[in-house]
Amino acid sequence: MDKLNQTRIIFIVIVGLALLVVCGALAFNFIKGLTTPDSTPTPIASGGPNPTPVVFLESPAPIFAPDYDPDDELPTYICGADAFGSYFTLQQMQMSGQDVEHGFHLGIVPFYLDDDPSYTVSEEQRTALLENGVWDCLLTTLDSVALTSPGIVTAIVDESAGADQLWGRDIDTLNDLKGARIAFSRGSVGEYFVYYALSIARLNPRFDVTLLPQDSVAAAVETFNSGGADAVAGWEPDIYEAEESGGQPLLSSKQMRIVIDVIVTSRQSVANRATEVQFFHDAWFATLKDQVEDLDQAAAQIAAWGHNDWSFVYPDSAREDLELWLENVAQADLGDNTVVMRDLEPIVNRLQIAQRVWAASGLDVADGEVDDLVEPGFVSRSAAQANLQARGDPVNDTFSISTKLDVSNIDAATAETLVVLPCRRFAFLPESTELTLESRRILDECVMPTLSQSVGLLLEVKGSSAWPGPPGTYSREGILEFAEARAQSVVDYLVSQGIDRARFIVTGTLPPEEHWETEDPTLQAEDRYVEMTLVTMGR
Repeated sequence: MDKLNQTRIIFIVIVGLALLVVCGALAFNFIKGLTTPDSTPTPIASGGPNPTPVVFLESPAPIFAPDYDPDDELPTYICGADAFGSYFTLQQMQMSGQDVEHGFHLGIVPFYLDDDPSYTVSEEQRTALLENGVWDCLLTTLDSVALTSPGIVTAIVDESAGADQLWGRDIDTLNDLKGARIAFSRGSVGEYFVYYALSIARLNPRFDVTLLPQDSVAAAVETFNSGGADAVAGWEPDIYEAEESGGQPLLSSKQMRIVIDVIVTSRQSVANRATEVQFFHDAWFATLKDQVEDLDQAAAQIAAWGHNDWSFVYPDSAREDLELWLENVAQADLGDNTVVMRDLEPIVNRLQIAQRVWAASGLDVADGEVDDLVEPGFVSRSAAQANLQARGDPVNDTFSISTKLDVSNIDAATAETLVVLPCRRFAFLPESTELTLESRRILDECVMPTLSQSVGLLLEVKGSSAWPGPPGTYSREGILEFAEARAQSVVDYLVSQGIDRARFIVTGTLPPEEHWETEDPTLQAEDRYVEMTLVTMGR
């Protein structure tokens, strides 16, 4: 009996130990589930009309130089970038060894590389990877920074000078976009380009047009070519495929300098890896200097990086291919960057304009002051090194972020109407050509942002005045002169705000003949306006 009881006791102990092990395992897994980040995709809301994509915080494998040695104890520096001419400075940096020379290994994450699905990185995922410090830098556009604030702008890459475009079918002016179906790459600068164009014509993206966001520029152009859209926004070279279905260019960044490419550095890198961040910027400007001073060698290095069907820079035609890329982007060299970072007002201005455009389109804009989105220190320290200053000019040397633009090549005789601005009613002081404060505010909002960011645009300003009765009170010449004087008053105000006087065409017009010498106050009110038409020098 004692032996039987002893056996039972041993059995109970064994079962108890087993239960303890099972319970311990279950408890461990439960606690781990509470403390370990969820591996399921995190939805990132993009706001507005766009669908909510799923984002993975796992980066595609960075590509390093062919002679990369992971055991040499140099730190790595990871940057994500599209296939774009001015971004190829990264590839040149790797192949020339400027990264290693400056004390780090550059790793590049090239988006949509060779149709490899692992490099299909959405705009939302790019933002998340930079924001979470997985990448050190991202080459993107200033408007994207204004929208999502994923990091800090630490340098300017270029100003788009024709690379970004809006095409349409049977659409002659921006006013004609009302009711149109518009395709673009979701979350990209193409989307911003659409919103900005609509804002000029005072068209509401949520009600006046149908937005068709796509996963890429190629998909947006395909939607347009298949008849699913009336207009499409994107960048070269994909946008040129819109010609297949009868598309015509409507607006490009050649006339409207609203797209600026920037180096955005993660906040984690700025805070914790400032030395490596400086190394990268020094290497960037050293590589850009090499490109300016020897374009043949730079192009050959970019071609030697490989993936030529992705970069469109081929060994046998490297210089011509790179020049073709760079013709429509005004690169910002170290001198340009120094000027921008010395006085941040123009770039902060651009950020504020971009935020207003995004917000007016119904998207949620990042909180915080835009002044905090720019850090000039890295450029300043690079500029202090004389050996980084280039002797020569980029392929396109028209970079200018100010309102003082070169208008010497503008020919008013070849102008085409781009848009009739909807702001046309301006109050003047009684019996005067002087604008009221409210009229000046309207001009600040409706006209100044567009003119200050355009190059190939003129503003035709046409004044109209009522012709009050009774008959014989005023002469035809006097009414016409007064109408033109009111138009001139609008021009004078815009000139006082920094717009070149050479960019205006001033005219006056009489009211309809049936309104001549009328004593009807309602008809008189209809005839008091200043109409403004943006005209472009070719598309």
